[in-house]
Amino acid sequence: MITLLGFVLLVYLLVVHSSLSRRVSDLESRQSISTVRPQQSPETAVNMNLGQNVQAAVNMAGGSASHQNLQYQQYNAEPNKFFLWLKEDWLMKLGAALFIIGFGWFVSYAFINNWIGPVGRISIGIITGAIIMALGFKRMMKHPSQGAVFMALGAGMAMLTIFAGRSIYGFFTPFSAVAFDFAIVAFVSFASYKFKVRELAYLAQILAFVSPLLAAGQTNSVFLFSYLLFISAATLFLAGITGWRKLISTSLFFVGLYSLPYIFAGGSGFFFSGSIYANDAPVILNFAYLFSMLYLLSGMFTVVKKGVQDESNEIALAVMNGVFLFLWIYNIAPKEWSSMIFAAWAVVFAFGSFAAFKFSSKLAPFYAYGSVAVAFIATATSIELRGASLVIAFAMEALLILLTVLSLTKDTKAAGKAAMLFVFPIVLSVSSITGYSNSVDLFSADFFALALMAVALISAGRILNHLENQTKSGNEINFGSVLIVLGTFYIGYIIWQFIHIFMKGTPDLATMATLVIFTIFGLIAYFAGLYGNDIARRTYGMVLLAFVVIRLVFIDVWDMELFGRVITFLAIGVLLMSTAFLTKKKKNEITQ
Repeated sequence: MITLLGFVLLVYLLVVHSSLSRRVSDLESRQSISTVRPQQSPETAVNMNLGQNVQAAVNMAGGSASHQNLQYQQYNAEPNKFFLWLKEDWLMKLGAALFIIGFGWFVSYAFINNWIGPVGRISIGIITGAIIMALGFKRMMKHPSQGAVFMALGAGMAMLTIFAGRSIYGFFTPFSAVAFDFAIVAFVSFASYKFKVRELAYLAQILAFVSPLLAAGQTNSVFLFSYLLFISAATLFLAGITGWRKLISTSLFFVGLYSLPYIFAGGSGFFFSGSIYANDAPVILNFAYLFSMLYLLSGMFTVVKKGVQDESNEIALAVMNGVFLFLWIYNIAPKEWSSMIFAAWAVVFAFGSFAAFKFSSKLAPFYAYGSVAVAFIATATSIELRGASLVIAFAMEALLILLTVLSLTKDTKAAGKAAMLFVFPIVLSVSSITGYSNSVDLFSADFFALALMAVALISAGRILNHLENQTKSGNEINFGSVLIVLGTFYIGYIIWQFIHIFMKGTPDLATMATLVIFTIFGLIAYFAGLYGNDIARRTYGMVLLAFVVIRLVFIDVWDMELFGRVITFLAIGVLLMSTAFLTKKKKNEITQ
């Protein structure tokens, strides 16, 4: 069994370190090319850089056939990278494979014939792994690629031996087994830092987070997460001194995997109800807070010290941290405190968003941390409020966020993206629209929800339009106009329902009054756009007038009584005919 595990581990390590060898080979080849290049002719230099600069070779050759041939050669070179790596130092790698297989058979034979007792078996495995690691470290001084293979091989052998010693013979306690594994991982991490081998650092991280499963199994939850917190802090330290920021994201990923049983146990309880996970979840929630703060501070410290070097990685880290914390709070935190906890963490992430933009001037991390803060605010609001109150709260929060983004960034494009948050209160307001249509009260909760929605939309639209008129960029002015139009739709609906509720005894008269008001508004908008050369406003007025006419012809003509029909058509007809004088005045002004 040990032989099989060792062989599988070796194959895995060979595949993992193939990319490392490729990188070293590329660096060596580039160094040799740069050394020889000054003494070479231009044609020789082009031939040596054939794979790196295909277009230059084509220009010197001067033919499309050569271009196709070079592309074909370059394309065929890609799939053979692993075989090229395997070809390099193949005797060493073959010897390593044969050694681990032979060692496994020897140990198995010795076990079967009782040549070696339990203590000797475990000692041989650990000592052999330590020797191979030492040889690998020495080899990395001259050949990092080769030495990394031995280093990984020795670490795997030693950790598998510790696993066997605990699971089969019970030689180690959970604490001592994890302590031995950590010492091995620390040595591998040190080698990765000293010789700048990033792949070895990832391997050390995997071994560190897998160690509790191999060495401890089902153990005390506090001990497990204390170990994970220590490993995470060590990972942040290694990432800080090397600049390998992706180690932090993968670290949070492993912590999240260990957290899933506790989250599920405290939530639905479908998988782990009544288990140790459900009992320990409230205690581990405090560790979740520590993890989130640790990763948040790590991101902020890097932004302040070095700026944003990899936007995609920083965004991924912020989003992962937000999702991790959200799942813990939503499923484990006491329900009566969850809204307050979400609100508190929203403030923390909002501060992180501000710091990310303040010290880096980059909008990507600002959006990432800000989105987490907005999500937490929305969750806290939805926990506490329902119905019309929730619509009002979301509308005011969307407007406040837009103003905050404008005040911090002074960027109308960023504010335009923040205004997309109005989608949520608009969707939620559908219930208020339905509720007000069935209401018999003029001033109900749904009325105030719709009215405040209109105020928030129109205010946001006018702010965006005003700022865009100052910057003269002309991008968000259209989006601001969209917000204003949406706000006026809410006003139009409120007027329609308000008049029909107020004049519920005379529906025809209520419809006539409403359509007349709409006609007046449409005419005002149309001529304001006509005289002010505002195409958007003029189009809006035309649409509103078209709505009135279409409703008259296709709906109200069939529903109204004859008297109401006559009065309505006459009133609106007079209003529309009166525009002839305004139109003529406009034409005269243009002629003059």
